Amino acid sequence: MTLFGLVAEGPSDHAVLENILIGLFEDDISDEITPLQPIRDATNEDEIKKFGGWYKVFEYCRSQDFRDAFQSIQYLVVQIDTDVSEQTHYEVKQTSDEGKRLSPEVLVEKVIDKFKLSILETFGKEFFDKVIHRIIFAISVDEIECWLLPIYYNDKIKESINNCNYKLHQKAGKFEKNYKDYDKVSKDYRKSKVLMKAYQSNPSLKIFVESVLEKNITP
Repeated sequence: MTLFGLVAEGPSDHAVLENILIGLFEDDISDEITPLQPIRDATNEDEIKKFGGWYKVFEYCRSQDFRDAFQSIQYLVVQIDTDVSEQTHYEVKQTSDEGKRLSPEVLVEKVIDKFKLSILETFGKEFFDKVIHRIIFAISVDEIECWLLPIYYNDKIKESINNCNYKLHQKAGKFEKNYKDYDKVSKDYRKSKVLMKAYQSNPSLKIFVESVLEKNITP
């Protein structure tokens, strides 16, 4: 049984998640990580993108493929950004009833609750209770690029949760939104010392990393 299956918005997110997971274990667990959504067996990057995006993450988590994945995958990592969380079909408000912006921790909790309710309503309580402990949510506030800032910044910018794509490009240089380039810009997270020092700078990255660690997973 493969250790981790990745359900994410796109191949670039897969790259970041893989490097973080590798950094959390002493051994190289590359062979224990399988991309499930979107599938990366297409040779054309544009073809892969057609099957990605935040809506496809929700769609996958309501599909038979999601249900079947637990037969061969030990843990499913489900990643989604929050930058468009107020759009139709996502519909998670980023502000309180009083109009105050939610903290990253509260926003992450609300997005996770959205997924849990969707899985529960789609598959029923018996299945939900059986697999929920095998799902690890990677909710990136505001976008996964924010998770990479601690690699490149030592000041307050490393804690940013807005305009992260721009800030990342300012330090990491020119790169495209594809697996190869994001593997390169996030590769330092493969080093455990770098990851363990950096992850606490970003609230939603901290939630993800600690949710993996608390499971005491042994490859």
